[in-house]
Amino acid sequence: MTMITFPVPSTTTSRFAVAADHIPDDLAAVLHRLPATPYQAHVAGRLGSPQLQLTREELPTLRWDPTRLKAARPEHRRAALAFSNATEFAVVTVFAPIIDQPRAVQVARAAANAIARAVGGVAADLVTGRIFRTHAPERTRFVLADDWIDDVLPPFRANGRCTAAEPELDPEGVNGCSCVHLRTRGLRRFGLPEVQIGDVACPHDLAALNVLRATARHLLTDHWSWLATGPTDLARTITPVVDVTQGDFNDFWGTTRRVHLTPSPPFRLQLSPLTPHLLAITPPTDFDGTVNDWLWGDTLPLGMYDLIQRC
Repeated sequence: MTMITFPVPSTTTSRFAVAADHIPDDLAAVLHRLPATPYQAHVAGRLGSPQLQLTREELPTLRWDPTRLKAARPEHRRAALAFSNATEFAVVTVFAPIIDQPRAVQVARAAANAIARAVGGVAADLVTGRIFRTHAPERTRFVLADDWIDDVLPPFRANGRCTAAEPELDPEGVNGCSCVHLRTRGLRRFGLPEVQIGDVACPHDLAALNVLRATARHLLTDHWSWLATGPTDLARTITPVVDVTQGDFNDFWGTTRRVHLTPSPPFRLQLSPLTPHLLAITPPTDFDGTVNDWLWGDTLPLGMYDLIQRC
């Protein structure tokens, strides 16, 4: 079995942006005037350091394109349009040691959300390329499902072009197409490669998405355990065989509500490196069938088939 080795950066950079009709020159003063939050002391202690830098930017001198920021869901499209049409922006940048994650990015996003609330603006994550769903205060507990990775489904059935049959109606529908390719965006800020799953038939897109989510959470939990040992290497080696559990999926959502009376056994998957910064998810090597046979079979826990987003 060939192990997987990937580089682990000593520091990572994340950027969050707020678009509004008017962005004040003194963004630090805006934060100091806001009501107390659990992150207030962290924000105050990091302001002006590489761990929390505030800049005011405007068109046409931007080094990034606000029109490329997208809404994760249809109800956020108006906010995405407002963001793309804005001319003034507040940018929150965090350049922090990998061992300072996830607190460093939580503090930075809390600051961005606070600025957005103060100026009536729209906030976005420049790493995931997505508009924030809400300006609610950042919770103190880290939950990966809180928009830390871009993990939304593509337009259903290839934007209406796909004619693959539902497997319940036609057994051949299990492998009726290979339209869906999913990839995370955001794991890199925690020092991990992104993960992807591809060649998935449209009827299994939700199962594939949830396998991606559970795998991302499993890798992140394992990565933080490794970092806690104080490694000195700038590379990490992991096994390509991963046993993912219902608990990993629950941890992705930050809940235990979906644990069944009889816990589902782990399901095994295979990781393979596509680049030093991207891993592919496939069925285990001893599985006799396609990725769609794997997703449609009885291998995955029940929760993988019915949860698309948190209410």
